[in-house]
Amino acid sequence: MKAIKRHKKLVIGLFVVIIAAAAGLTVFFRTRGTNTEAKEVKQNTISLSKQTLTESISATGTIESGASKTVSADVNGLTVKKVKVSVGDSVKKGQKLVTFDKSSLEEALEEAKENLANAKSEASQSIADAKEQLSEAQSAYTAAKKEAAQAKAQAKKAKAQAKKALQKAQKKVTSLQKKVNAAKDEQTKRELEEQLTKAQEELTQARTAYENASSGTTSTQTTTSVTSNTSNTTGNNGNGGNNTSTSTSAIKTAKSNLKNAQNSAKKSIKEAQKQVDEAKKNLEKCVVTAPISGIITAVGVEDGDTYSGGTLFQIEDTSSFQVTTTVDEYDISNVSVGQKAVILTEATDNEEINGEITFVAPSTSATASVTSSGSSGGGGDSGMSGSSSSSSDGYEVVINITDKNDKLKMGMTAKCSIILNQASDVFAVPYDAVHKDDNGNDVIYVAKSESDTSDYEEVQVTKGMESDYYVEISGDSLEEGMFVVIPTDETESSSDSDSNDNNMFPGGNMGGNMGGGPGGNRGNHSGNNGGGMGGPPSN
Repeated sequence: MKAIKRHKKLVIGLFVVIIAAAAGLTVFFRTRGTNTEAKEVKQNTISLSKQTLTESISATGTIESGASKTVSADVNGLTVKKVKVSVGDSVKKGQKLVTFDKSSLEEALEEAKENLANAKSEASQSIADAKEQLSEAQSAYTAAKKEAAQAKAQAKKAKAQAKKALQKAQKKVTSLQKKVNAAKDEQTKRELEEQLTKAQEELTQARTAYENASSGTTSTQTTTSVTSNTSNTTGNNGNGGNNTSTSTSAIKTAKSNLKNAQNSAKKSIKEAQKQVDEAKKNLEKCVVTAPISGIITAVGVEDGDTYSGGTLFQIEDTSSFQVTTTVDEYDISNVSVGQKAVILTEATDNEEINGEITFVAPSTSATASVTSSGSSGGGGDSGMSGSSSSSSDGYEVVINITDKNDKLKMGMTAKCSIILNQASDVFAVPYDAVHKDDNGNDVIYVAKSESDTSDYEEVQVTKGMESDYYVEISGDSLEEGMFVVIPTDETESSSDSDSNDNNMFPGGNMGGNMGGGPGGNRGNHSGNNGGGMGGPPSN
């Protein structure tokens, strides 16, 4: 253990003793701060005990709902038939909030359905007609092809007959020529010559008939192709080819007409179906439901109103709350998402409510506030209420209230202590109770009794964590219940009264001045053992 140095009584002289007595047990301590001059203060004591010491930042904000929704409808010019909720009503997600007179939309849907049915009927008829034309063209093609085949057979037969007749005529001419050459009798010769002349005429006719038959067969063969575009034949039997070509062209036209009819039908049905779908959606838009569960805080329409857009309802989710506040630039660098906070309100008295930081603005103009809106209850829940905005005087900070408390209401003023650092179960004393000895060591003065501060001893300590008004001390000689001498200003009563006016944390539960008193925004949390020690004016 470190040695405890006993303070020796002053023996400088009777004169000094008389001065000390006249001053009412007055001693001189140097105050903690930048002023190095000695200041006359009265002595007092506190009982040393272990407590929880907290370094924190004080901030004041407003309690808001954890989520907010602005409800509107994507319809226009409809009459409000019935408003089903009022301000203050609790609603469940999916609950109907208002009904519109939707008779005009229902009529529009029925008309769209009729147009769709007509479009389908007309399309079906158009396609059926086109298919019938194609069938007729294909039948005509089949008949023409059959006719061409018959014509070809007839032409072939005619050619064979003509060839046979030609061969016969040639033989006859040849035979008569021989007889004429062999005739001795002039009379016989003349008769044979007459027969030869006649036979030669027959041969010429047979040759012409054969040539015509041959020409007719060739023409028929050329024009009987299904894909031929030939429209003229020169043979006697070429009409079948011409008919086949005409039928092929008719089939192509019929197929094109069928395709056009199908495309047109598809387009008209699609357009009519689109009108039906739009009419259905317009009716669905008339169904306005709560996008979240919560409390109705605003109603924008009444029965009989003509709705032309805008807010119908405002819903606040009161199942959770948050506090939106601002922190100045001096402290904002020490604040981050996830830090814990303690919250007090007038409604909850001294009850400390826990919270956690969920948003820290990156700039003074940035804000987490989001105005959420939903049409017919659509859209996701918003974690921000949208009722506040960041101030140019500080950085917006949002604290989610993690404790449940039925006394909390939206709009309440909340005083928050953002926890920066915390030490539990440690000895802590006011700053002014710690001094420097001749060797520069940190010491406290411990009185023998609570009432007699003239007899005290010096105890060496080590300082630890600091809050605004208190400092953690440790040392082997420290014990619970020690009477630690502290300087108390002569105007303590009046200053304590002023401090208590600004302090929402009586009994020292959160300690310090969290109302923005001396020392700026900072405050401290001295724990349950800090009662009666709201703290001296901050340096």
